[in-house]
Amino acid sequence: MQSQVNKKKIVVITDLDGTLLDQNTYSYELSLPAVERLRARGVPLVFCSSKTQSEILLLWRALRLKDPFICENGGAIYFPRRYFEFPVAGLKPKRLFDVIEFGKDVAHLREALQQAARSGGFTVKSFGAMTFHEIMFRTGLTMDQAVYARQRGYDEPFFIESGDAEKLMAALREKGLAITKGDRFYHLTGGHGKGEAVKKLLDLYRRQYGCLVSVGLGNSANDLAMLCETDIAVLIRNPDRSWDSEVIKHLPNVERTDSIGPQGWREAIDKILDDATA
Repeated sequence: MQSQVNKKKIVVITDLDGTLLDQNTYSYELSLPAVERLRARGVPLVFCSSKTQSEILLLWRALRLKDPFICENGGAIYFPRRYFEFPVAGLKPKRLFDVIEFGKDVAHLREALQQAARSGGFTVKSFGAMTFHEIMFRTGLTMDQAVYARQRGYDEPFFIESGDAEKLMAALREKGLAITKGDRFYHLTGGHGKGEAVKKLLDLYRRQYGCLVSVGLGNSANDLAMLCETDIAVLIRNPDRSWDSEVIKHLPNVERTDSIGPQGWREAIDKILDDATA
């Protein structure tokens, strides 16, 4: 790893739940020292998560970040105003940010999911049909967090109550939609994914900085497309002490942390920064 990062600009792109954040408590206490090291060195830290813009923005502000973030599994990239030194095509102003959108409207996704379920005799439950209390029960979120989590634009989480999962997946793919498996839910999107948004953002960073090293950190199959776009891919160990088998299948040489969740995330970042200054 050292030869890749030595004296090159580093950009870090990370999933949140089960990586920078504890999968159960959503705490960043264990990863915070590494976040502060990145901030002190001026290393861009980009969140790339299934979380909504509202959810991410709370954490982004709490950690005093200034870099773009990717919400809802690549549904959109949010850029602070005038972040790059050059004009970026396709930006739409949205409050304090400029946004590039990749995803289809969540109303379309919800209707397609219900149609596929009815046609195949499946029973599904999606975020749009859950009460705030049910979201809290299934995720461990607080009421305020559940409210932010329901403010979705491009990605619909759901679970299957009855029926063959593979048949439902096939029916949704026939509609041109994409499904990934996260820590708690399946995620339905309009064909976009984390990989497309990460590739676009890294192209912009290369235009800004020239030669750089991109680092991706994730813990589940939902992060695979993101990890495939980065120079150094890091797979964070899960609470059951396993590493995601789907990621390992497609990226057998992926770096793996010994520690779990945010402690493993800190481990990986510390190693990368230590190698960069060695």
